[in-house]
Amino acid sequence: MTRLPTSVQTSPYLTRVDPGAASPVVYLTDTFGPTYPHGETPAPETAFGIVGLDRRIDWHNDPRMLELLVECARHPRDSAGLVQRFGCGLVAEAVARQWIQAPADLCRGYRLVSGEIEVTAHCNWGCRFCPVSTDPKPRQTMPMPLFGEVVAKLAEHGGIDYVTFQFFNEPTLDRYFTDRLTVLADHGIELALYTNASALTPAKIEALRDRKVLRHLIVNLPSVDPHQFAALTGSRSYETTTRNLRAAIDAGFRVQIVVNGLGEQLAGNVEQIGRRYLPLGVEVTASATCDRAGDVGGEYFQNVAARGRLTGCGWPVHHANISVAGDLFLCCNDYYQRERFGNIRDGSLHELMTSDAAVLLRQKVFGVADSADDFLCRRCHNQAPDYPSREFRPIATFG
Repeated sequence: MTRLPTSVQTSPYLTRVDPGAASPVVYLTDTFGPTYPHGETPAPETAFGIVGLDRRIDWHNDPRMLELLVECARHPRDSAGLVQRFGCGLVAEAVARQWIQAPADLCRGYRLVSGEIEVTAHCNWGCRFCPVSTDPKPRQTMPMPLFGEVVAKLAEHGGIDYVTFQFFNEPTLDRYFTDRLTVLADHGIELALYTNASALTPAKIEALRDRKVLRHLIVNLPSVDPHQFAALTGSRSYETTTRNLRAAIDAGFRVQIVVNGLGEQLAGNVEQIGRRYLPLGVEVTASATCDRAGDVGGEYFQNVAARGRLTGCGWPVHHANISVAGDLFLCCNDYYQRERFGNIRDGSLHELMTSDAAVLLRQKVFGVADSADDFLCRRCHNQAPDYPSREFRPIATFG
């Protein structure tokens, strides 16, 4: 018999799925396009399904279980009262599945799919849709011994699909670029390389081919019009960038071009870039820019102000964001790395991801704990209830 906690609350990681309906969640951050929860075909008597951290649909045929999860979603409930109402067997099953948990255990779980490593803290472009254009950071480079420790701990942790080298920077400016590829190869870890391609020299392309660690090459190319390119990126590297991009395509890499922008200009640029690069086997993807939780102004400013209970986000659950100094911080939109919760030198990755500081951050993101009015996520478009690219739709918010 599963021992019941005195009080329980529904995990905010759970998303309800109805049989026959489209998935309410989508996973877009794995670099190979959208993926969705997986599971067996539901039986005719199936009442609902639940998706959790493993991205698997667990179907259930008793509607009372869903009633139990909804009852416990927003606030802790007394276990004895739940047993009296729903029966000991159903409550025990929900506890055993970790669908309901002791309040202190909420958001302690996580499932990393990537390590986002800031190998350098500088960029040679100043894209209008990026905070670098108005507040560039000083040049910094992660020392190789620290990088080796980061990669070793990611490998030791296991389950990591890939790493990246970017965080509002240009990783191919890194003087240790080829040395880092060797470290990845030694640990059997793949690289999703996000780059503007301006410094993706033939030597670096050759190193990527030799080390065999490249999972995917994702290139920021906002326009193929040289004048518009210069206006959007603040760079005169158009010829170099497009030449290097073509060399990477010719090398046989899997290449995706991400086109950033807004409105009609974005649509026009996607069409032009598609005409040039789709015949070469390149993926071309439109990326409507965001204001990076309020750190980008002008036409890109979204003026998000999330009120009340926050509604969850996959970034602090699925990705380990590690700064050039080894600090772990909240997510890809935390440009100033305000929300830090440890340093890679201070323990194993699991110890850091389950520390009280890390758990409290995730509890704030998922609306379990209160967050201040100036908390980063309150300015982020990911918190909008109608944001289409959600990886979680907590029952407390979405029913």
